[in-house]
Amino acid sequence: MQDQDQEALTKIAEELPGAAEAIYKIAAANGQALELLKNPNDACAVTLLMSLRALYSEKALFWEPETIWMSLENDYGIDLSVEDRGKIMAAITLVRYPSFFWDNLVFQRTVKALCGIHIDPESLPECHPSEMAWAMYEAELLRGLDPEKMEFQPQMDSDVKQYIAVCLLRAGMVYPPRGLELVSENLTAMLPEENRGKAQEVKDSWTHLDKKNLPHRRYGEDFLDVQLAQLASCHLSVSEKAQRMAEEIGRLVSTSS
Repeated sequence: MQDQDQEALTKIAEELPGAAEAIYKIAAANGQALELLKNPNDACAVTLLMSLRALYSEKALFWEPETIWMSLENDYGIDLSVEDRGKIMAAITLVRYPSFFWDNLVFQRTVKALCGIHIDPESLPECHPSEMAWAMYEAELLRGLDPEKMEFQPQMDSDVKQYIAVCLLRAGMVYPPRGLELVSENLTAMLPEENRGKAQEVKDSWTHLDKKNLPHRRYGEDFLDVQLAQLASCHLSVSEKAQRMAEEIGRLVSTSS
């Protein structure tokens, strides 16, 4: 069955880069960029960055962090939370220097930041599958906002792929959720021999599962259902966040008072 949620996610990724410049202009003119930064309400990194660029243009991407925070405070009386500052800096780094794709530690910190989780740099908790799935999706969108219009998508380094696979394995998964399929071989290679065939069974079952019914589907306690429940949880988490992001973008271009 066709996955309408996945089609919607793909559509946002394809259309946002081409619409970004128009969104910046509209959001600056209608005051919605300012409103979003004043009242983020757990806004995603994409719309926080787009709002910042609507107010200050792309030059804000090249400012020091303290310059950004001081400008927002002095110009608009905005004092962003630590979590929202983390999202903005993670977004800017992904646009300007996407070491997220090849530096394992940067990947971990960026995942947490994009999910609004403030961490102690000395104590980095392991990334959850749903956190990594969302970060990979948002990273794709953010790369599309590169002002230099870089058309290439950086390749994921083998160390980062292995880290993702290890996190999935420790979470008990034998097949990766949407957005993390690039580590399928890494994950399969770490599975016990007797589970490798089961991984294909999980993949086949997940592919044919009606994604529209995921919120209402009940799962049993057998191996296959436990795996499908984990994949469904990640899928729903990303879909819900993407829906909120789409609503935030809608507000940025709203012409209603």
